[in-house]
Amino acid sequence: MTADHWLLIAALSASTIGLRILGYLAGSAMMESPFWRRILDVFPGCLVVALIAAALAESSTTHLLAAVAALAGAMLTNNILATMALGMLTFVAIGALG
Repeated sequence: MTADHWLLIAALSASTIGLRILGYLAGSAMMESPFWRRILDVFPGCLVVALIAAALAESSTTHLLAAVAALAGAMLTNNILATMALGMLTFVAIGALG
């Protein structure tokens, strides 16, 4: 390897370490703020809902009905296994009927 290769590796390593340190320091500072703490506490759930909504936007009626059944199951039981089972059973039942 040439000196240019080693220089590139060193520069990329330094930038990676710098970004990680900056992220750690920024994250630590943000967690001290009640405003950012609230936002970061709900962010994973919002991300999952956004991904599901985007997937359902291009789905068939069967998928949408199974999602509605799963949502109803989640609201009634608050049990992830029951929610998944109800969604899958609804999907299979609709597929078998039509």
